[in-house]
Amino acid sequence: MTDNTSIDRRRFLKATGGTASAVAVAGCLGGGGEGDGTDTPEDTETEPMETATEQTTRETGEDRELLDKTFQLINATMSTLDPVAATDTASGSVIQNVFDALMNYPNGEIEVTNLLAADYEVSEDFTTYTFNIKEDAQFHNGDEVTAQDFVYSFERLAGSSNSRRAYFTTSYAMGITQEEDSDGNYVWGSLGVEAVDDKTFELSLDQPFASTLEMLAYTSFSAVPEGIVGDHGDYDGEMAYEDFARNNPIGAGPFVFESWETNTSCDIVRNEDYHGPVPHVAGVHWQVITDPDAAYNYGQNKNSDLVSMPTSQYDPSLISVEQTDSKGREIGTYGPMRNGETAQYLKYSTINSFYIGLNAKNVEAPARKAMAYAMDQQEGVDEVFKGRGAPAYHLTPPGIYPGQGPAYYDHAEQAYPYGYNTTDLESARQVMEDAGYGPNNQYEVTLTTYESDTWQGLGTILRDKLANAHVNLQLEEAPFSTLLNRGRNGNLAAYSLGWIMDWPAPDNFLGQVVPELTNTDQEGGAQGFYLDWDDSDTDAPQRASDAWDRISNNPAPTDEAQQIRNEAYIEMEEAMWDDMILLPAYHRADERFAYDWVDMPRVGAGGGSRQKLNNVYLNDRS
Repeated sequence: MTDNTSIDRRRFLKATGGTASAVAVAGCLGGGGEGDGTDTPEDTETEPMETATEQTTRETGEDRELLDKTFQLINATMSTLDPVAATDTASGSVIQNVFDALMNYPNGEIEVTNLLAADYEVSEDFTTYTFNIKEDAQFHNGDEVTAQDFVYSFERLAGSSNSRRAYFTTSYAMGITQEEDSDGNYVWGSLGVEAVDDKTFELSLDQPFASTLEMLAYTSFSAVPEGIVGDHGDYDGEMAYEDFARNNPIGAGPFVFESWETNTSCDIVRNEDYHGPVPHVAGVHWQVITDPDAAYNYGQNKNSDLVSMPTSQYDPSLISVEQTDSKGREIGTYGPMRNGETAQYLKYSTINSFYIGLNAKNVEAPARKAMAYAMDQQEGVDEVFKGRGAPAYHLTPPGIYPGQGPAYYDHAEQAYPYGYNTTDLESARQVMEDAGYGPNNQYEVTLTTYESDTWQGLGTILRDKLANAHVNLQLEEAPFSTLLNRGRNGNLAAYSLGWIMDWPAPDNFLGQVVPELTNTDQEGGAQGFYLDWDDSDTDAPQRASDAWDRISNNPAPTDEAQQIRNEAYIEMEEAMWDDMILLPAYHRADERFAYDWVDMPRVGAGGGSRQKLNNVYLNDRS
């Protein structure tokens, strides 16, 4: 969970004490309630699957009346409602429902479908995409959605001073054709986007990019009305930027923004003129609660329709799995809870990684390696996160690792140099003694976590072990937004963060550790994870950069290019191991706890923050 100026979201994911509030959680940078859990669901079904008709009704909400009820949720602190500026999950969860993009991950599934695009064509060389825009789509201000709106929106993403996702358009990701001036700034009007006519939008890439359609489902590529703000080089703007980003965000999504009170709440209401399924609920209310115990109490008092379940309150023995669906999602019940209610339970694997970042400028290499020798990932999952995840050894999650889960864990077991599911304090002591440290000369380093009992618990385990390896590890907590700001500017040593996919491919994760992007001294701070890996005096950063070049130079959606990328992905992972600038901790499996009056579609591997809420249905609350 970092909130880079250039890489993304939803990226940084905040793994607080495992708050599984179902919707508002995680994403790029993290920030909200999230659920930790095992990502190895059972393979068998214990009850008959629902019929195709039943699933269609549940997923689309067909034949259900519109309600006067508001869907009540919990969220973390939000930062902005501008799609090109948001980097945290809390903001992204709201943006996902107020704005629409060309493509969509339906219910957080990673298989993209059309949204504002009626249809599209791709050139034979995979560099030109032509989209036809839906005829009946309009913004919340009544304006029709046109191709010109997408040209403006994409140019804001590439060139606005407010954009923290410009990276998405460059050769580090999609590679949309564009020009820079002598200072490296985007040249307005140079982006490879064109309105062929009012309803035809053309996108040109410098070279193929295998995940183009997946990226276009990300909220940063959402449509906003042409000229709405003046942070585009050719527009004065119809409103002040702060009005748009905080008080009047205008999108084309299923809900219309109503209000946002910082650190308190946010409300959106049903868009009666939505081009897709009109929401059944009258609106969505997010109560901003950052303390896990307070969020738990709020849910137990039935103030939220989805139950927040921090790890400190989580009891695995209360889970009853009744069915495992075709996508490995476990469905059942959880309870009885403290309030006597039994909640609907859903457990689903998402594409995420949680880790301890180790800034190469601020933490000496021997100490970084000593921390890795001391860490037992399986112990952390079992003792701290109560089994709500799987041990992590790579930044790339198992679901998108080359060869997926089996290859992921085979490579880790065979090659991870710091001990697979074990603590090696002898090696930790030796690496510190070789660097001149000892009982009377301990190395001091601070581990900063966001406000989370679980991460502080993991830090305590590490601290106690490292005391026997000549490392004095100090623990501190910081508000999530404070941690991000400090990290971006290079004012952290060791720190807890996480990342959830922007698009389902390893380059989305590994693109954050390209050494030159992790430089916190550059203007605006680091664009990638806050590692200052470019300051390392080993050959590992160069090896990682060379591997990234091979990834970038072989972007086509072909088997041959994929094989080259797969080999380079693994080389980058091994370079990170060698320098230990990022210590993997665990991969979270999300859980949703819902009261029995809630009827909503199951969530896919993209996570709850990518789920639009127009198909939520609420029965009578008990």
